[in-house]
Amino acid sequence: MTISVVAGCITAFLFAVGMIAAAQASRAVRATQVVALSAIASSVVVIPWALFSGIPELTGGQLWLMLISGCGNIAGFLFVYSALKFGKVGLVAPIVATEGGIAALVASFLGNSIDPLIAFVLLMIVMGIIIGARSSDPEPFEGERPAIAALLATLGACAFAGGLLSVGLLSGDLPIAWVLLPARLVGLLALAIPMAAMMRLRVPRRTLMWVLLLAMVDIAAIAVYTVGAAVNLQVTAVLSSQMAPLSAVLAYVLFRERMGRGQIVGLVIMVVGVTLLGLLQ
Repeated sequence: MTISVVAGCITAFLFAVGMIAAAQASRAVRATQVVALSAIASSVVVIPWALFSGIPELTGGQLWLMLISGCGNIAGFLFVYSALKFGKVGLVAPIVATEGGIAALVASFLGNSIDPLIAFVLLMIVMGIIIGARSSDPEPFEGERPAIAALLATLGACAFAGGLLSVGLLSGDLPIAWVLLPARLVGLLALAIPMAAMMRLRVPRRTLMWVLLLAMVDIAAIAVYTVGAAVNLQVTAVLSSQMAPLSAVLAYVLFRERMGRGQIVGLVIMVVGVTLLGLLQ
């Protein structure tokens, strides 16, 4: 239990740092550039790690799941980083944190049974998203459009949910490095290599530093989460979901990113909903 608590807290902090880094990078350059450069940076770690872990014998079904996982994660990153260009971290982060709940709902649909309590909690989260997106902002940044940010973040959470379902089916059979690999390969093949060929990967040095931080904390967060989840999945999931309020606090402390009362109410509703989902699963 202690390992799960520590792992969950560290995961939440790492994901929060990643959200801050993503926001800073995404507001300076295009989301496609952020995702492509992040894929390159993380591949430098993940590809050797996967090869060192040994090449597993993959079935046709596993290859399809890896493709779905990779495409879902890259689509999720593109949506979320685009959302951060239009909305504050305190709005986007809790929406993204609902990915696990969406994955649980989809799994329930596939199993032809839906827990009414889970459906109610998801409805509560939707209400929190609406409240946060429609509330006035005391200090909007240039180009801020909360409604668009909420929509993009929701699409990102849905894309991540598809990736999560695939990862859940793969994680018991493959080493963690091979679970991480598909998103990096899809990012390289679909974005990084074509954009490099067209000379569209050049970004300011400061932005590149944010991207490198984002790539590294993302890998570290997933690795730590895996350790905690192996001991107690529920505790690790609930604690790691607290990346949402942590992200909002870090955004305020580091960049004075203030939120209005309505936005804070929406944030609280979403965080409570995500926490309940973690406890119910």
